[in-house]
Amino acid sequence: MKKRQLTAIMTAAGAAMMITACGGSSSTTTETTAAASAAATEAAQETEAAEDTGDTEDDRPYYVRPADEVTGKITVYTTMEETQQEVLTDMWKKYYPDCALEIQADSVGTLATRIRSDETCDADVVIGGMFAADGETYHDILQPYTAACDEEQLYHDESGYYTFYDVQVMCLVVNPELRDELGIEINGYEDLLNPELQGKIILAAPDSTSSGWRQLQTILAVMGDEFDDDKGWEYCSQLIPSCFSTTSSKDVYNLVSNGEYVAGLSYESSVVALINDGAPIECIYMEEGNTAMAGGAAIVQDAPNLAAAEAMMDLLSSAEFQDARAEVSAGRGSNGTCNLSGLPDEDTLGLVDLDFDYLTEHKDEIMTHWNELFADLNG
Repeated sequence: MKKRQLTAIMTAAGAAMMITACGGSSSTTTETTAAASAAATEAAQETEAAEDTGDTEDDRPYYVRPADEVTGKITVYTTMEETQQEVLTDMWKKYYPDCALEIQADSVGTLATRIRSDETCDADVVIGGMFAADGETYHDILQPYTAACDEEQLYHDESGYYTFYDVQVMCLVVNPELRDELGIEINGYEDLLNPELQGKIILAAPDSTSSGWRQLQTILAVMGDEFDDDKGWEYCSQLIPSCFSTTSSKDVYNLVSNGEYVAGLSYESSVVALINDGAPIECIYMEEGNTAMAGGAAIVQDAPNLAAAEAMMDLLSSAEFQDARAEVSAGRGSNGTCNLSGLPDEDTLGLVDLDFDYLTEHKDEIMTHWNELFADLNG
């Protein structure tokens, strides 16, 4: 029993002893003593309950600051979808009830433009849409910070700007009913070249979607002898004629789920989240290999509420937040102590390392190559 519980019981019990010592009728003394004893028990139970739920300052996790240090308002710009926003909001209110949380959601490009162009912008942090391969793309609007759980993280931003909370690996989303009607197997990229799949595959455009860009990175990493070589691009030239291209990452998994396409190229987290909700699709990890990309958040330069912004980064880096997020979105956390929540271990995915500096320096060239190839083959 902790000291403050013992103190509560001793205080109430002492009051009961004092009442008994003062005399009075035996019935009155007995009733008063019983009442005081009950009060002592109730006080101990309330104290213990508060401790069990983490409501006391002494029980706050090491990555959570004292509540009185984080007050006012924090403005969050985010690419998170609504269920993840709800997880974040609930956890923030739990630890920082005196700091109002305001969320504005949009694409990272739109949010970055707003920060750069709007002198009245009061954003404290940007959450989501910022990846290890972005290089210095957003450094002009951000400031560096090392989060509390950095030592637990499997991925680190060498420049010190990003706090990672998400790891993206790629997958194929497959409609098993349509696949079985065709009498084929789909276990990886090579299987997508089956003539039976002509016109039955959907992918997101690399130049307008993050999932499309990540899929192109992965194809060039695992289908060639080395990244961005002729062999990888030869595979692209064979795949493109069988594909419909969309400017929406959501279209890929939604249209496969609806039965309009047999297969699509997508993100693991989005596909598994749909499966968990009962969608009639399968998540296929390419047998040729995969790539991983950490994504995260950062503090905005000259954040109006710096204490709250730093507290937010600390919370995002924790296994507590990443586990809670995974329960609703099937996200793969970057914290090494996270639960996988049913996702396969990264060691089983045949991960190939990406050269982030190369991606940053040659992104425009790679995009141009893809677009020209797509136009030639679908012209």
